[in-house]
Amino acid sequence: MSDIVLKGVSKHYGSVRAVDDISFEAAAGSFLVLLGPSGCGKSTALRLIAGLEEPTAGRVLIAGRDVTRDPPSQRHVSMVFQSYALFPHLDVGENIVFGLKVRRVAAAERHRRLERVAELVGLDGLLDRRPAQLSGGQRQRVALARAIIAENAVCLMDEPLSNLDAQLRHEMRVEIRALQQRLGMTVVYVTHDQIEAMSMADRIILLREGRVEQSGEPEALYARPSSAFAARFIGTPPMNILRLAAVDGGAGIRGAANGRLVDGPADALLLGIRPEAIRIVERGGLPAEVVSVDYHGADTVVTTRVGDEPLMLRVSGHFPAGRRGAIRIGWDAAAAHVFDAKTGNRREEFHAFAPPA
Repeated sequence: MSDIVLKGVSKHYGSVRAVDDISFEAAAGSFLVLLGPSGCGKSTALRLIAGLEEPTAGRVLIAGRDVTRDPPSQRHVSMVFQSYALFPHLDVGENIVFGLKVRRVAAAERHRRLERVAELVGLDGLLDRRPAQLSGGQRQRVALARAIIAENAVCLMDEPLSNLDAQLRHEMRVEIRALQQRLGMTVVYVTHDQIEAMSMADRIILLREGRVEQSGEPEALYARPSSAFAARFIGTPPMNILRLAAVDGGAGIRGAANGRLVDGPADALLLGIRPEAIRIVERGGLPAEVVSVDYHGADTVVTTRVGDEPLMLRVSGHFPAGRRGAIRIGWDAAAAHVFDAKTGNRREEFHAFAPPA
């Protein structure tokens, strides 16, 4: 198995810093996800690992070997792209073994590997078909099989599920994770979908404008986001980030008739609460005006207004769409997060309080 290490890696295109001095490690046999919005540098970072781009600065190491200036063919990595990149004139079996043919692997060895890999990814009955005769999920399995058959210890995946519908994406997430664990591969996986990241990753690297915003296990990014950006990017619906106003020697929600919710200066801080941490209460709490109701089946996202601030909460089951007017809401103090209004960074030195009971 092979670990992957990036040390101070940058990639500049003129004045544009696509990747700006990033460092991280993917432990051998782990599933690392590069997560972030479009244009944050995650695909560029993957291409730097693969050798498809040369870094402006920094080093890339695979299995302890400096491969920064090595061509892709000498890095012993496999890659799965967003597009399936299958040859339309070749059948499934020929598409899968194409790379082995180029490397002049013996026919008997190609056949042995093809049988094993086809069974692994559920293609053993489809090897004679052409790509045009396959569904999107089946084509993605062919692309996965082509990467696995090379028997490299490292596999790089660049948004491989983005062309699939929601149900297929879920199925393929489960399959890819199970395959990675079964084969013991080191996987670096690029996505903008935080659900993919949270459900698949051993560790997430959240990127923003070419830099690492936060890294850690999925649970850590959800429970203790390092910034307001991380807080809103991780979680569905995103965390409520509320502006504050001075009240009772501290700060409360802007425009709301409420007590002190943060023990710091209102103009310098933001208050964050996840929608799932908020509950409807019979008495106490804060008054909120229901604005809209978004029913999802198992739960409902209710958008309200508290003072001047919009605030979403997620309630279990069905919240009547016709229900309008005032409700009262509350949350536990431990569920609240405080961020710097200017930098967006987490501020541990200030404490948040629950609304009055």
